[in-house]
Amino acid sequence: MYLSIYLFCAFVGSLFSGFILLRIRQQLIVVSKPRGDGTAVQSSHVGNPLRLGGSVVIAGLAFAVALQMLNGDESFAPLLLLSILPVFITGLAEDLGHHVSPRGRFLAAVFSGVAAVALLGVWVPKADIPGIDWAMATPAVAIILTVIFSAGLCHAVNLIDGMNGLAASVITISALGYAAIATLASLPVVASFALLLVAATIGFLFLNWPVARLFLGDAGAYGLGHLLVWLMILLASLSSEVAVPALLLVIFWPLADVLHTILRRVADKVSILRPDRMHLHQKVRRTLDIVWFGYRGRYRSNPLTTIILLPFIIAPVVTGVLLWSNPGAAWIALGGYMLAFSAAHTLTARLARRFRRWTFYTRKSH
Repeated sequence: MYLSIYLFCAFVGSLFSGFILLRIRQQLIVVSKPRGDGTAVQSSHVGNPLRLGGSVVIAGLAFAVALQMLNGDESFAPLLLLSILPVFITGLAEDLGHHVSPRGRFLAAVFSGVAAVALLGVWVPKADIPGIDWAMATPAVAIILTVIFSAGLCHAVNLIDGMNGLAASVITISALGYAAIATLASLPVVASFALLLVAATIGFLFLNWPVARLFLGDAGAYGLGHLLVWLMILLASLSSEVAVPALLLVIFWPLADVLHTILRRVADKVSILRPDRMHLHQKVRRTLDIVWFGYRGRYRSNPLTTIILLPFIIAPVVTGVLLWSNPGAAWIALGGYMLAFSAAHTLTARLARRFRRWTFYTRKSH
């Protein structure tokens, strides 16, 4: 009964905070510096939405967690929320136009990872790979790998913020997956926090899709990415039954996107920090414009892209839940989804080129 009340408070707290933020938009613009988001090479959004949506999700979460504490419920949640401060504050500075380099933001994510290890006293104890598991038996090695992984996943979530509803959908679906695995592993406290994250993110989603009045921004993407990855780390640490590759399947979309991006940029011999518009969600949106909506149809293709990608986001999460205690099968499934993700990049690009040529020849013939 109490959980349902906390979930309602997380949802309402997030949604109400969002409306307040939009209400004071002009005052926020005064203290912000111009960012030029609309002209950025990676831009996919329409208009000039506020990039402070992550703050409303955190506000909803903090409200629900405060009620839990007042009710005497024991949870790791206050400490986990405390650990996001370095990366959240750094991201907030970037959102307000006070430029923070990608390296500076990564360093802040590392500090948040170190803070989480120190405050929670947990880290990933294994990888379900024999040789690596032997190395991770040494706590120092396991902690270093945990912090690096945590910092990397923060950035992975940031890469998918900018398409209406996409980042919020990924966070919601992945948190639901972790709630399901936590329930199967008899970890109700972890399941409870995962559901609070779902409720607070849905409150934000109402203001982010189909029309984006708010985006998560760097503070939100890094902060919520941190919370999501530490749900994974808690599950891996607190239950020996949970398979690490199953947990990776639950956060497949941001993981696959960041790995594909790094490999692509290395192959192209450009900096892995250099922004571009070659992510799969951006290719899908541009293909929709080419095939149906034209180059002025972004206000329709942007929210539609999220709908099209939802089945591909959900499928690995469901697979991870089904294989939650089967590492061998989960690794095979993860490899299969990675191949499918890479193939989707190629097929989407070919489809766009084919329709572009067809459109060119059709216009030329007339």
